[in-house]
Amino acid sequence: MNSSKKKLSDLPPMSDDQLADFWEEHEPEEFEGWKKGDLDFKRPPKKLIQLRLDPKDVRIIDRESKRSGIDRAQLIRSWVKEKIRQMQNL
Repeated sequence: MNSSKKKLSDLPPMSDDQLADFWEEHEPEEFEGWKKGDLDFKRPPKKLIQLRLDPKDVRIIDRESKRSGIDRAQLIRSWVKEKIRQMQNL
C-alpha cells in the first residue's frame, strides 16, 4: 500500500454538510484501503407512450400538478400505477 495515502479513521467526526464539502474536495482513491465496489445501480427500462388529451383535461392535470407540487408526468404516472394496482387486486 502507498504510505502517502491517508486513513479514513484519522478524520474527525463531521456533520452531513461537512462531509458533503469534504467529498467535494477529495476523492476516495486518496485513502488507504479504498477499492471500487461491484454494485451496479440500474433503473429498469421504461417504455415511452404518447397520449392525446383534451385541453380541458390538461388544464385539470396542470392545476392538480401545481397544487400538489408534483411534475405533470409524475402525477399522470402515479394515477396510472394506482389504477393498475386497483385492477390487479380485483
